[in-house]
Amino acid sequence: MSSVIEQRTVKLPFLDDVVPALILANGKIFLPVYKVCHALGISADRHIRHWKNLALWITAQKLPFRTERQGKRQVWCLPISQVPFLYGLFDWQLVSTERRLQLKRACKEQARLTVLAYREMQWRYRIMRKALFTFLINSINSYTLLQRYTDVLPGIADTECTHRIVALIKSGRSLYRDAIEHARKMVRDQGELPIIDMFRVDSENTVIDTFSMPLLPIVPQEDSEYFFTLIGQLTVWRQELEAFWGEQGG
Repeated sequence: MSSVIEQRTVKLPFLDDVVPALILANGKIFLPVYKVCHALGISADRHIRHWKNLALWITAQKLPFRTERQGKRQVWCLPISQVPFLYGLFDWQLVSTERRLQLKRACKEQARLTVLAYREMQWRYRIMRKALFTFLINSINSYTLLQRYTDVLPGIADTECTHRIVALIKSGRSLYRDAIEHARKMVRDQGELPIIDMFRVDSENTVIDTFSMPLLPIVPQEDSEYFFTLIGQLTVWRQELEAFWGEQGG
C-alpha cells in the first residue's frame, strides 16, 4: 500500500464542489468518502454502510486524514476516478432540485467516459490477443530449430567460432522459451475471463453483427510490459545472430 505524501483540495469530478484529497506516493488521488457525502449534502455514515457492500468498495482504502479538530485519523477513501459512481448510488430526493440536475449531468458524462474507456479496453485486448497468437504461431518452429542446433553443434569442431554460435543459440533458445511460456500464460488468463455475447446495431437499432467478448477485457499492464520486453530482447538477439553470420560471410 502506497503512503500519503500530501493533502490538498480538489474539485469533485464533473461538479464545482471542492473537497480534501490525499495524494499517495504512487501519484494516485484518493478522496475521503465522508467529505464527498458532506459536499453532496447526504448522510455519510448511513451511505458508507451501504456502499461498503458493493463491488465499488474493492478500490476503497482506509487512509490517514488530517482534520483541524481531531488531528489525523483513519477514514475510508476512494480513488477520485471511482467517486462519480457514488452520484447514482443514493436517493436524489435527499438533495435539492439544483443538485439533482448537477448529478444528472455528471452521471451522463461519467457514462460517456466509461463507454469510451471500455472501447479502448476492447481495442487493447484485441490487439494484444492478435500479437500473442501471431508470436506463438511464428515462434514454435524457431524454438524447435534452435533446440536441434543445440543438440548437434557440441559435436562439431571445438573452435572459437563454434563456441560463439553455441552461446548465441543457447541464449536465443532461452529467450524463446521464456517468451513462449509467458505468451501462453497470458492466453490462458484471457481464456478464464467471463465471456458475454455482444451485438452491433445500426441507426435503426437493427442488429447487424454479433460477437463474443470478455465482460471485462483486461490485459494486465505488467504482463504486457514483460511480454514486449522479451520481444525486445529477442530482437536484439536476432541482430547479434545476423552480425555473427555477417562476420563469417565476410
